[in-house]
Amino acid sequence: MHITLISACERRAVKRSRAILDSYAIRTGIRSWATPITLEGLQELRGLLRASATRQTAVACYRNEGRERMRLLWVVGARDSFGPEGHFPAGHTRRPKPPPFWLRIVGLLAHAGGLGHDLGKAGNFFADKLARAVAGAPPESDPVRHEWISMRLLQERRRGASWEQVWSSLRQKSTLCELGGLEDTGINDPMRALDYLVVTHHRLLGPREGAYVPNSDSHVTDGNRARELAPAGPPPDDLLALLERIQSRLVRKAGKRSPAFWRGAAVFARAALILADHEVSSRPRLAGVTGCGLFANTKDGAFDQPLDWHLRTVGGRAADLVWRMACLRLPGLAVESVEHILSPAEDRGRFAWQNRAVAAVTALRSRCEGGLLVFNIAATGAGKTIANAKLACLVSPRPRFAIALNLRTLTLQTGDALADDLGLGADELATVIGDRIVSRLHAAGKRDDPAYAGTFETDGLATEYDARGGEVELPEWMKVLTERRPVLRSVIGAPVLVSTIDYLINAGEPGRQGHHVSALLRMVDSDLVLDEVDSYDPAALVAVLRLVQVTAQMGRSVICSSATLPQPIAEAVGRAFRSGVDMRCALEERAARFGIAIVDDRTPPTTFDSDDDLPGQFAAHVKRLLDTPGKAVRRAWVQPVASRSRDAFHAAIADAVARLHEAHAWNGPGNKRLSFGLVRVANIGTAIRTARELSRAFPRARVACYHAQEFRIQRYLKERRLDFLLNRKRGDAHILADEDIKRLMDESGAADVPFIVVATPVEEIGRDHDFDWGVIEPSSAQSIVQTAGRINRHRLREVSGPNAAILQYNLRALMSGPAEPCFVRPGLESKTQTHRYSSPDLMTLLADADLDTLDARLRLGGGRMAQDEDRIVRVRLDKPLDVLEANEESPSRWMTQSFYATYALRDGVPHEAWRAERVDGFWAFKRQARQGDQEPWVTRNISGETDHVANDWLAWSLDELADECRETGISVADGLELQVPFREGPTELRWDRSFGFSCADTME
Repeated sequence: MHITLISACERRAVKRSRAILDSYAIRTGIRSWATPITLEGLQELRGLLRASATRQTAVACYRNEGRERMRLLWVVGARDSFGPEGHFPAGHTRRPKPPPFWLRIVGLLAHAGGLGHDLGKAGNFFADKLARAVAGAPPESDPVRHEWISMRLLQERRRGASWEQVWSSLRQKSTLCELGGLEDTGINDPMRALDYLVVTHHRLLGPREGAYVPNSDSHVTDGNRARELAPAGPPPDDLLALLERIQSRLVRKAGKRSPAFWRGAAVFARAALILADHEVSSRPRLAGVTGCGLFANTKDGAFDQPLDWHLRTVGGRAADLVWRMACLRLPGLAVESVEHILSPAEDRGRFAWQNRAVAAVTALRSRCEGGLLVFNIAATGAGKTIANAKLACLVSPRPRFAIALNLRTLTLQTGDALADDLGLGADELATVIGDRIVSRLHAAGKRDDPAYAGTFETDGLATEYDARGGEVELPEWMKVLTERRPVLRSVIGAPVLVSTIDYLINAGEPGRQGHHVSALLRMVDSDLVLDEVDSYDPAALVAVLRLVQVTAQMGRSVICSSATLPQPIAEAVGRAFRSGVDMRCALEERAARFGIAIVDDRTPPTTFDSDDDLPGQFAAHVKRLLDTPGKAVRRAWVQPVASRSRDAFHAAIADAVARLHEAHAWNGPGNKRLSFGLVRVANIGTAIRTARELSRAFPRARVACYHAQEFRIQRYLKERRLDFLLNRKRGDAHILADEDIKRLMDESGAADVPFIVVATPVEEIGRDHDFDWGVIEPSSAQSIVQTAGRINRHRLREVSGPNAAILQYNLRALMSGPAEPCFVRPGLESKTQTHRYSSPDLMTLLADADLDTLDARLRLGGGRMAQDEDRIVRVRLDKPLDVLEANEESPSRWMTQSFYATYALRDGVPHEAWRAERVDGFWAFKRQARQGDQEPWVTRNISGETDHVANDWLAWSLDELADECRETGISVADGLELQVPFREGPTELRWDRSFGFSCADTME
């Protein structure tokens, strides 16, 4: 392409940008350049300009499209220096656009919230605590939190009570602990919204667990001390008068509006209040500011901000931040990147369905206002990741989107796939990870191996995030967020974000405070792509639905992607999205409508308006999909298990392995037969035990075990090797030429050598592996289909006989009593009888299934197992969806800590770290009970150790792993580290030198 570059830089930016532009293009004027350039060169140029950009930078790039026109591709720096089409203005006339009317109301709400949020600090509990802190006392908590007192003060003042009368009325426990009606009506008017802002600006309402009816539990720890409550002094009369004037203006301007309006307004106002409070409180110590004698905080062992100054400043700042947050517009993808992403697939190729999906969503976008809801139910391996990126470029005129993944192990590989396949520059794509060591391992793997390397999957919540790429210049007002956490410049600002959902989920978690605000700022100006949305447990899915709701509330679009997306989850996503749209449309005073699209790889897309019947439309589309004949690339049988015992379980697996290898082995090096097989089991203890049993049953086989509880470096090496060998998009030539495979085949005295990988569910979603055959321990129909998607994945050869075996029972069903749930951890069942399958026997559950075509039909069809799962999902989602929607029966329950704790994304189980270190020439284990640089590592003995088996595969000694750490440039201590669930009692960690680590309470 041929480009022209125009610089409108000022001051020092002129020299910096000129040096970069001169190295890529020919100067054609004082501030203009022109050159032919490749797409890669253009991305590199833009990246360099962005890396050096300041507020004075403004460079526009235009592509010469022949006789037609010069087309603006991108602007780096100050976008306002150029017109909408890139014209350089002869002069400037600034006509500020008035904010929408709803923003004025929300601004008043935030202003009132800021003025009243800390009124409770005028009480003796807080004032005395500050005095003790200045005197050197250790930190302490109040028997009644100041924000609760603030809310009650506001409520009582509205009834006409004076400052002294208000405090007097709160000296009874029953009066103090009242919620003032908030628990009965929810947020249905401006004063209820103000109460919610004030009382929750630090933490949500109680209870912390159990029922969801709001109460004072999380704010009042000792209500019996209410009689001690007294004012430490009055705030200035003019402050209270200002607060009353703002409240009166709020009521007058707002008029009568719906609960949806006030709930939507409260989300914006609360986030602005939290950010303003944090920003003002973090300002340097004030000099020469006098106040009313009351203080809001201390700093460096002395009183800091006067309370009245703090309240006025936070109120004004919160009102300003509402406008800035709601009008946030950050850089989108460059024009050339969008064009590259949207380039059509081959008309008759495997991905031609993407062209149909693009055309359908383009037409839907043109006739619908606001965000869109898209369901992508294309088959496993059909190119959903690329299709989702294409659709995300269509749903917004300025493409910005975040891809949320359930497994941390997928983030880096998905980021690489998007960068390589879609041509995204490093300045446009940010990949969020939770571990810098992993990033370095990943980078080392990319240097050494053309295949995508995997990454270590950290179990449990990441407390901090790291990101690579995509850093952009954010507005100055965000500095309070990014100053201490520079990583947020990438996370919030990058046009495309690839992240585990753990970060983004905070947008729908108001109790996470600062994390909530930063994630919300990302979603204010970003569409959302949810990968494998049906892979979440129903309780965790509720947390995902909260994110869907927030995204819709911001007026953005959601794309849900899964080959096995069932009707109940599609309906739940639709309900969450609709409730978010209701809030947005109530703010903007327009009809609550949006467009919906359903696309897949085999049938024409379905598009319709939200006024239509979503359940009926989805069911009709799925029926058309199921009626379309598919290619038989995976066939299965149900493998009988002879008795209810562990030995029978392993015998059934061994029998299936022998049959499948015999049927699907192929000629390898040395004219010997080999095959690559997957044995999927439910958990780590079962995986290790099964791998050891298979190594005994097949002494000529090579057996590996793949799960999460391994050393960082071992997990990395294992994934790198499997990613290379099992990438069979171009056939098997790379396997035949592989020196290690040839060596292992030569060393075997047998004519047949099966390569067996025993894996937990970390394999079944997202790993781009192609096995010859698989044996599946069932956890759900969805897990069966997803695991089957790793068989014959790339080659897609039609098979005449089965290449998958599904065990009749899982191990939990064999080892537990008949009344106990067995499809659990992982699985949909619970101890509640209504959350159970009709049978634990797969012979029964799959009696009506078509196993000669093992694909998404198993989960989407009307078979017995699918029906059971649909019923369980509906029952488990019914109550939390009512709370999420804040319907008439549950108007206030979404405000409680217990709702978010009960339906959390992760189970919250803490993890501990272990590592192997050389001590006096010998290897020893050390344990760190809690993560942190200051937490000590203590030498501990593990509870058991099992030696190597002779025919293990992808297993290395500690000395070999230490050498690999040095080779990849990480410390041995970091590489030889792993995480396991935390336990208070004696050590229960066992090490199988061939197959990894397990804990005593895992299913063995």
